[in-house]
Amino acid sequence: MKKCILSAVVFASILMSGCGCNDSGVKDEKPVLYVYPEKDNTEVQLSLDYNGSLTTVYPAFTKENCWEFMANKDGTIIMGGKEYNYLFWEGEDIRKTKMDTGYCVAKEDLVPFLEKELSELGLNDKEMDDFITYWLPRLSQHKYNLISFDNSEYLDTAKLQIKPKPDNLIRVFMTYKGVDSPVEIAEPEKVHTPERTGFTVVEWGGSMLY
Repeated sequence: MKKCILSAVVFASILMSGCGCNDSGVKDEKPVLYVYPEKDNTEVQLSLDYNGSLTTVYPAFTKENCWEFMANKDGTIIMGGKEYNYLFWEGEDIRKTKMDTGYCVAKEDLVPFLEKELSELGLNDKEMDDFITYWLPRLSQHKYNLISFDNSEYLDTAKLQIKPKPDNLIRVFMTYKGVDSPVEIAEPEKVHTPERTGFTVVEWGGSMLY
């Protein structure tokens, strides 16, 4: 992967122009939720407490901000007599997102970078494929992208309540900003790849900074 290095002066000027913070609000794109219980026909209740305005929900909530459904071990969700691969929502909020750590990734390096990072964050091959096929066309519009998987602000904004409580909850959220030239940015600490044992719920989504 190409090293993305630029002088600190140029990096500071980019931050001042809005690279590090989004003051106009954030659009949370395509957070999707996969549900993998230990037994078929498991009754699940999943609630979303979102500090923002929901713009899209599919399938529709069965009650206020909540999905009630049956789930199978292979991840199939059964609701209202129909089968779904995942739950989907999008929304807009007014949090100010900072990108203090991350990676600067050249367009030609996006696929190997995403495959490596997503695997380390705990996604399986199918989830990784869904993530990359959605985000790659958007990321590829830029020569370089600043990419962060720090989801701490997102977790405070979009809270989940799940019954029964999963043994593992994996939430992957990408924040990115397209740039024309390489930019130096501090790399984050390495994460511990979660074990996928027992009842597991997985989520991924993302936001673009302007």
